Amino acid sequence: MAAQIFCRLTGIIALACLLLTTTPAAAAEVSRATGKVVATVTRLAVMPFNGIVDEVLVHPGDRVKKGDPLLRYHLEIADERQLAQELSLGGNNDGIKSSMLQLQSSLAETIAQRNKARQLASSGLGSRQALSRLEQDVTSLQERIELLRVTMRKNDANFQRRLAEIQESFEEPLKPGSPLPAHLVLTAPISGHVLSVEGVVSEGALLSRGAQVVMLGRLDPVVIQVPVYEGELSNIAVGDKAEVSIASLRDKTFAATVSEISWTASDMNVSNPSYYTVELSVPNPDFELKPGYKAVVRFAVK
Repeated sequence: MAAQIFCRLTGIIALACLLLTTTPAAAAEVSRATGKVVATVTRLAVMPFNGIVDEVLVHPGDRVKKGDPLLRYHLEIADERQLAQELSLGGNNDGIKSSMLQLQSSLAETIAQRNKARQLASSGLGSRQALSRLEQDVTSLQERIELLRVTMRKNDANFQRRLAEIQESFEEPLKPGSPLPAHLVLTAPISGHVLSVEGVVSEGALLSRGAQVVMLGRLDPVVIQVPVYEGELSNIAVGDKAEVSIASLRDKTFAATVSEISWTASDMNVSNPSYYTVELSVPNPDFELKPGYKAVVRFAVK
C-alpha cells in the first residue's frame, strides 16, 4: 500500500512539474493570425487638366518607373486657350514694370530737387527742413522700387516652377510664343507596379481635372497587417520573425519580420475585446505576392 501511495504521489508531482514548465510557453504562444497583403507604398496618378483620352498606355500588373507615361490625352478647347494665355503672360509683371517706370521717373525728379536743395542749404539760402523732406522722399521711392524688383523676381521664380510643372505633362518642350503641343501625357508619380486603372479610362473618355486615373504601388517588400488579441500582444515585438502562408499560392510559405505594432486598439468600445494591428514586412523579389491575397501568419513561440 505504501508503495502504491508513493507511486501516486510521484506521478502527481511529475504532472505538476510538467504543467509548471509547459504553461508559460503555451500562454506565450501566438498560434496564428489572419490578414491581407498590401503594397508598401501606394500613389494615385491624378489628371492635372481637363482632357480627352487618346491612348491608354498601361494595364494592371505593368511595371513602371517614375516619369513613365501612363496615358496620352489632349486638352479641351477652353482649357487649351486658358493654358496658352497663362504661358504667354509669364510672370505677369507688366503692371509692375509700368509702376516701376513711374516710380523711377519720380525718383529722378526728386533726386534733382534734393541736389538743388542741398546746394541752397549749404549756401544758407535754402531750408534744412525742406532738404530733410526731400531726403526722406528719395529713400521712400528707392525702397518702393526695390520692393517691386523683389516682387518681380518672386513672380518670375513662381512662373519657372509652374512652367516646369506644366512641362511634365508634355512630351515636347514648351517654347514661349509657340503653339502648345497637340498631346499631353499623364506620368507615373513613383516607380512600382500598376495596381489598377479606373474603369472610365478609355480612348475618347473625358477626364476632369483632379480625376484619380491610375493607382500605383511598390510590391517589394509587401506588408501584411493582422489583428492580434490584447492578451497575446506582449508576446510579439518589432523585429520578431514569423512565417506567412498564402492559400492562393497553394499554401506557399514566406519569411516575414514584424515591422510595426499599433499602440491603439482598433475598437475602443469597453464591451468588445481589443485587437491591435501588427504589421509585417515580407520580401517579394519575384512579385508573387499581390495586394489582397489572404495571408495566415504564424508567430515564433517565445
